[in-house]
Amino acid sequence: MVYGDQLEIHLLYGTVYEDLNEYLKGYELTLDTMNEWAREASEQMRIPIRANYSLKEPKSVLPATYAVLAALKQGRSKGDRFNREILRRFVVEGQDVSQASVLDQAAEAAGLGLKQFRSDFADTPALKGELSHQAHSFGHLPLGFYNVAVADGAGRTVILDYAFDPEVVEEAIDCLSAGKLEKRTLTDIMTYLQHHGAAPTTELARVFGDAGADVGRQLAALEAEGKVRKTSLAGGEFWSTLR
Repeated sequence: MVYGDQLEIHLLYGTVYEDLNEYLKGYELTLDTMNEWAREASEQMRIPIRANYSLKEPKSVLPATYAVLAALKQGRSKGDRFNREILRRFVVEGQDVSQASVLDQAAEAAGLGLKQFRSDFADTPALKGELSHQAHSFGHLPLGFYNVAVADGAGRTVILDYAFDPEVVEEAIDCLSAGKLEKRTLTDIMTYLQHHGAAPTTELARVFGDAGADVGRQLAALEAEGKVRKTSLAGGEFWSTLR
């Protein structure tokens, strides 16, 4: 949104666990320590996520990963929106994203054609192949869940850890480009929410380059005008447009 088509953005999709019991065993976790980790992660990232994992969790979240790959077949914009829907529903709201009904609801919220989505999602062999081969051009980079890699296409790469604030990523981009890329200043919160769906206050403050006060005033004004609504999720405020 800041640099337009001057950048190419690649997201690598992975699955947190395919077997919850094996995942807990492999990381020497219990549900209690998993919730402790979630609280620490929320504090570090400064965004609300849930810390109420229980025995009711889906046995595998691999279906959600396949669903994102299926959604991307209808275009990057709708696929990315679907990805956000899935992440929020699982990591914040605690919905079972292995269930077809939840995936269908997320698809509709993202504006996907439901018939095509279901058809693409049913092609498991193709999705499995995409998942295993998606990172072939990034094989030399030590990427993890919390990494952002910025490359200039001329052999220079910067790997950022825990870059939760977009300003940090912008600094890396500006450094590698020697400040030669044109940049837009984002001001339209309504358009952002329409494109991205529900977002926490912290995210909006980061995206719009503000400490929070001005964004808070804008959101309050939009809420008073009946254009946005505020919802409490995982102990934090999320904002979305009213349809």
